[in-house]
Amino acid sequence: MIIAVVSFELFGCLFLALLIGFGGGSEAAIPLNVWLLLAIMQLTIHYLPRGRITRYGLCLILAMMLIAGVTPGKIEALPYFHQALFIAGVGALPQFWWQWFSKDTAGRAALFALVSLPFGYAVWIVANIWIVKVEAWMVADGQPYCILVSDGRILAGGRYHQVPNAWALSGWRMFSGRGGGGSGNCCQWDFHALLVTHDQRLFNWSYESQRFESVSARTERLMSLSRISCP
Repeated sequence: MIIAVVSFELFGCLFLALLIGFGGGSEAAIPLNVWLLLAIMQLTIHYLPRGRITRYGLCLILAMMLIAGVTPGKIEALPYFHQALFIAGVGALPQFWWQWFSKDTAGRAALFALVSLPFGYAVWIVANIWIVKVEAWMVADGQPYCILVSDGRILAGGRYHQVPNAWALSGWRMFSGRGGGGSGNCCQWDFHALLVTHDQRLFNWSYESQRFESVSARTERLMSLSRISCP
């Protein structure tokens, strides 16, 4: 049964990757990376014999995946590995809990595995709010700041507005339009989000490094960002 679940997840992730790729997004590899990591964890949890050492080992692996998923940094060879690790780690938790701590593991373990991807993605969507807030607070060194997101107008990049609420920072909402500013190579030239500090320093949000990175003076000039400030 677990093999069928993993295969079903693969088809779903392939379909999602194709949709992202056709939409001009550079994040098309994320669904496949998530599937690979989650499939490894699901099969490991299901087939490894029960035992205290094995259980603690899996707990340690899941904890390391979650910590790496919220820690900033960039590895050129592994783009968007933060999101993939976090979603896969969270997605494996329900199956791990049920299969290792419940006596009834016959059929319900597969059911928990089936909801792993939607559960992991839903948790990441909300967790991204706090990841962005923490990174913004660290970059601003505890001083006042504001976060701006693109208006999302095709062929009219460079227009931003302050986020109206915390939900605007969620993984579901905080994405730039199609284009060079973080999600593709056509038409739109906006960043996912901009951080303006109290001393008018400008930073853009990068999902690859999962942090705010300084915007160079040349980029500010070319993308008409010099006049951007907190409302």
